[in-house]
Amino acid sequence: MRAQDYTLSLQCSSAAFEAYCKLSGMEDGEAKAAKANLGDFQKLGWYICLLCAVQEFLILSQLSNMTFMIYGGYSPSVKNCGPVEFSGSDRERCLHLSAARNSSSCEVGLDAQFHSVNYEFNLICEDAVLVKNSISLQMFGVMVGALVFGQLSDLFGRKRILLLCLLGMFSCSMLSSLVTSFAAFNVARFFVMVFTGGQSSVHHVFIMENLPKKHRVWTVTLISYSPNYIIFSGIAYFAGDWRALSRYSSLAANIPAMILMCLAHESPRWFVQKGRLEEARQVLVSIDRFNGTLTEKRLAEMDDVLDKEKMVIDSQRKRKRYSFVHLFYTWKLAGYILTLSFALMSASMISYALMFNMDKLSGSIYLNSVFFGLFRYAMNLLVGLTDYFVPKAGRKLIHNVAMGFIFIALFSVFLSTLLQWENAAWITRTATLSAAAMCSQLFLVSGIATTELFPTAVRNLAVSFTAILNRAGSIVAPHLFYSALLWKPLPYFIMLAVITFEMTSFNLVIPETKGTHMADHMPRPEERIFAKKRKTTATTGLLESQ
Repeated sequence: MRAQDYTLSLQCSSAAFEAYCKLSGMEDGEAKAAKANLGDFQKLGWYICLLCAVQEFLILSQLSNMTFMIYGGYSPSVKNCGPVEFSGSDRERCLHLSAARNSSSCEVGLDAQFHSVNYEFNLICEDAVLVKNSISLQMFGVMVGALVFGQLSDLFGRKRILLLCLLGMFSCSMLSSLVTSFAAFNVARFFVMVFTGGQSSVHHVFIMENLPKKHRVWTVTLISYSPNYIIFSGIAYFAGDWRALSRYSSLAANIPAMILMCLAHESPRWFVQKGRLEEARQVLVSIDRFNGTLTEKRLAEMDDVLDKEKMVIDSQRKRKRYSFVHLFYTWKLAGYILTLSFALMSASMISYALMFNMDKLSGSIYLNSVFFGLFRYAMNLLVGLTDYFVPKAGRKLIHNVAMGFIFIALFSVFLSTLLQWENAAWITRTATLSAAAMCSQLFLVSGIATTELFPTAVRNLAVSFTAILNRAGSIVAPHLFYSALLWKPLPYFIMLAVITFEMTSFNLVIPETKGTHMADHMPRPEERIFAKKRKTTATTGLLESQ
């Protein structure tokens, strides 16, 4: 191939490159290698547009529940106790309220931008910790859901489990809006979050398994949490109270998501992993027909790849059912899963700690949410464009830039709090919102690296495992700022220490995965931890080549 032709091919998209190969009459090994594995049949077409619509409503339904307590757990300010008006900080108002209650019984007046469960059930001052406990309980539900439904999706398919989770989210959200006590609210929201955890662990794998390799990052950055924060803040503004918010958000997200999921196909990669090659072929043919790209040549190439997959599956007839133990099958996989889990746990702890403390920031909670969503979306678009147009900008570079930004932002808040700067409120508001927004890049990079590093057989298990520790961070997050009672800058000091350790481990253990093929098969038995080396056979050689 001429050097000029090679340069041009690098700059083209996969579809344009395919057309260029036909025009230039290229028949060399590089052109033929384009269909070397199953992932190369996934093309950017109409079916991907359908999946983008599915992705949007899955994310909106997930975000509506994950961030519900930003509004649902909003802490109102104590305005008065009977005729006695209070002023000062929230802590000072609570002290005045406690003194007023000791001397007489009075009706407490509250000032709130949103009528939360705190407002309705009078959970203020020292009782506000009950709401933080509720958030931790809900996040524990997410962990349970990720664990249970991650396994179920590997057994019964991604599509079925996603539909089950969406139905559960819708039903429990509607039920939660009808409860009459805070205890009943906790029970209903726990089950909402169990199904949300299942949806979050399965939907990412389902989408990533269906996206072309070159278009993974820009697609998931374009359609992500970020713009949906703005949408959700609008829903919250018009809802006005937590009951209406629960109903409106569920109707707006879960119903369209269920309809669109019924139109989508099961992941062909899952069919292949289960040895159901004919069903995988039917899905690939249906997708090609939907895209208008079905040709005799593509059918022949498809059959050739599936025949190779069949040879591998026939050699694994006595294969065992995979579990979380297989994530530690080799030293390399063990290092990957532990490092990525800690990376997501760190991002989750920092992000949710800052978000669930948003009610303490100055200004409107709605405008703060809009700024948060816009800044986060701007960073997502910048990262997506950089990833697509700058080949050397890999996953690790994006991770390091994002973590560096968060470190600087939180360090500025740490200093302003420690030294009690005059403009500390403005610095805290801006730095907190921007740091929390930048955490989206950490979720993105760690999530994509997880799907790219782990084989198909355990990929969803890997996502579920990382989601478990991810949610462990979100369970701790609501209580992180209570450490300020010991030392005011302590929450920020803790987050800075976590960032330092996470950056070090990520750069030492995780390889660059940009531009690599997803692994379709597990490592060979002799590669497992403490295994003895054995000679390579024809079958194991084929497995290795896959």
